[in-house]
Amino acid sequence: MSGSLRWSVALLAAVVTAACRAAPPAGDGPSGLGLAPADEARVRAADSVFAIGANTGDVEKVASAYAEDATLMPPNAPPIRGRAAIRGFWNGLLQAYGVELTIGVDQLEGRGDLAYIVGHYRFVTTPKAKGTPALPPEDGKFVEVLKRQADGSWRYVVDMYSANSASK
Repeated sequence: MSGSLRWSVALLAAVVTAACRAAPPAGDGPSGLGLAPADEARVRAADSVFAIGANTGDVEKVASAYAEDATLMPPNAPPIRGRAAIRGFWNGLLQAYGVELTIGVDQLEGRGDLAYIVGHYRFVTTPKAKGTPALPPEDGKFVEVLKRQADGSWRYVVDMYSANSASK
């Protein structure tokens, strides 16, 4: 094979290889791996909405962090399905206690329309009425799966948390 023919075959092979590579899915980061920075910020915003709602006693804000068909998986209880039922769960707690919730994100990843957060929390409650039992402070961990909604926001579709151990 002549030198120019070898060069042409090599060039053609390179062009075909490059053309056959899959394009990154829409909405993914510049590398095609992971979330775009704007989506990562929106995912983090869902956690902020939840924490602000819990800390201010605003159950509607807390519930707005969840998709309509979300599942909440609290410790030592069956799963709670649907935003309305999840609102009821958090409403019971927020009616009885003032809350101080601090959360931290340890890992955040996503692809396309799904993302997940692995994190940790500190949860301190103060009874609002006499006779309401005091709860010990709780340190724990959580996993949240979020899905991009039609309006571009991200909401929890699965939320699972548990205490690290019995608090003292």
